[in-house]
Amino acid sequence: MKCLFLTSLTMTYFRDSNVFIMKVKLLTIFLSLSLTVLFNTHISAQKDQIPIEPSLDQHSERQLIKIGMITASKPAKLKFGVFSSDNRKGGSTAKDENNKPLLFSFDLLNASGEKASIEGATNIDIKEGSTEVEIKGDVSIYITTSIDQDDLWVLLMAKTPETKEFSLKNIFLTNGTDEITFKNSIGEPTGKSEVTAPKGIIAYINGNPLGAMQYYSGGSFSYKKFIWISKSMDEQLQLVTAAVFSSMLEVGDYFIDTEFVD
Repeated sequence: MKCLFLTSLTMTYFRDSNVFIMKVKLLTIFLSLSLTVLFNTHISAQKDQIPIEPSLDQHSERQLIKIGMITASKPAKLKFGVFSSDNRKGGSTAKDENNKPLLFSFDLLNASGEKASIEGATNIDIKEGSTEVEIKGDVSIYITTSIDQDDLWVLLMAKTPETKEFSLKNIFLTNGTDEITFKNSIGEPTGKSEVTAPKGIIAYINGNPLGAMQYYSGGSFSYKKFIWISKSMDEQLQLVTAAVFSSMLEVGDYFIDTEFVD
C-alpha cells in the first residue's frame, strides 16, 4: 500500500514538474516574441526617420504634414499637429500693406486660436493673363504673430544658382535680437541605395533644438513629410517655428524635387 502511494506521489510530482517546466518554456517563448516585436517596431520607426536631438525627441511628437492641392495660384492648404494654414493667397492676388505684389501670403493658426501672419516677397514676374509667378532673386519672408505683434522675424532664402537646391549657408533667420540656425539631418537608407535615405533639417536657437522638418522620407513613401515642434519652448517660438517650416515648404515647391545642402 505504501509502495503504491509513493509511486502515485512520484508520478504526480513528475507530472506537475513537467507542467511547470512547460509553462516556463511557453512564458519564455512569449516574452522572447514580445521583445522581438517591440525591438523591430522601434527599429522600423527609426529607419524611416531623420535623426533628431534627444531633447527634441523627448519634448515633441512626430506629426505628418498634410498638404492640400498644390497649384500656382496660391499656397497649398497645410495641416500638421495643432497647426493649420488659412487665408492663402498667391503671387497674382497677394499684396503688402503698400499694395505692392507679394510672392505669397497666408496665416498659420494653432489650437488656441493664435495666428502667425506670413508674407513672402521677392522680385517677381507675373505673365499677363496667367497666375504663374517667376521668382527673380532671393526670397524674403516676414513673420509676425498675434501673441507678440512687435516680434518680427525675417527669413532670407536663396536657391543655389542653376540648381533647385537651397544652401543652408544662404539661409538667415532673425528677429534682430535672436538668430535661428539650421542643420541638415540625413537618416539611414531605407533601401540599398543612398537615394532612399530620409532627409530633413533641424532648427536651433542658442544651441537648443526648436523643431525639425523631414521633407523627404525615402523608399516607397518618399513623398511623406513630417515635422517636430518642441513643446519645451514658449507658445510664441512654437508658432514662429511652425510658420518658418511652412514658409520653407512653399518656397521650396513642397520639396518634390528640391533639397537642402550644406
